[in-house]
Amino acid sequence: MSHGATRREVLMWALGSHALVRTLLAQEALAAPVRTEVQAWAARTAQLCADVKGRKLEPREWQRQVEELFARVPLTDLLRAIDFNQLRPGISLPEDRADAVRAPFPHVEGMPRQFGTKIFGMQQGRAIVPHGHQNMASMHVVLAGEFHLRHFERVDEQPGHLLLRPSIDRTSRAGDLSSISDQRDNVHWLVATKGPAYTFDLIVVGLEPDRGFDWRMEHVDIDGAERRKDGTLRARRIDFDEAIRLYGKH
Repeated sequence: MSHGATRREVLMWALGSHALVRTLLAQEALAAPVRTEVQAWAARTAQLCADVKGRKLEPREWQRQVEELFARVPLTDLLRAIDFNQLRPGISLPEDRADAVRAPFPHVEGMPRQFGTKIFGMQQGRAIVPHGHQNMASMHVVLAGEFHLRHFERVDEQPGHLLLRPSIDRTSRAGDLSSISDQRDNVHWLVATKGPAYTFDLIVVGLEPDRGFDWRMEHVDIDGAERRKDGTLRARRIDFDEAIRLYGKH
């Protein structure tokens, strides 16, 4: 996550990113640098989520900027900010799927909360099953363990099927990031290859209010998909129960 960046560099990057952060910092005691740094990236996170929710920022640009921000945040600071060590014992690790709990996130006074935060946990060999999203954007940080991470672009929709193009296929370790939106890497699938494994998820829904729903999830059968000559996959839409049966446990 933090590739050599110091806490001061994280702070200065956030400071240069938005005037609100400078205002917040002017109210902080200089004797509390760690708290100041957390307030800085928490404020930047809140602003980015408000901007994408308010259509001031395209979802793919939100993905780029929020990944850039969290890549600079030390993993130890994030773990502390979301109370990971306190929440971890309460996250069940089912035999055939992932579990999730709501995660706290530093409050930024004067800014509305336009996002949700969760921690997902699973045993080794369990999965966040393959699924796509509509009308939402989310960013995911690996907190512990290791995943086989796969993403797919949604190329087209057909009755009963999604036409997908593979976009990411890699091992994802603690501190690594990924994100999804309707515009980029929409379908994802995470299998815990070393566990227990956990992710922190930052989620913004209802990006297009005129669609009539806040968000939707669509599960797909990747392994059973038709492999086409152009590299795309014609994947069958499946319900949640079938997705768990096929992909929840490896």
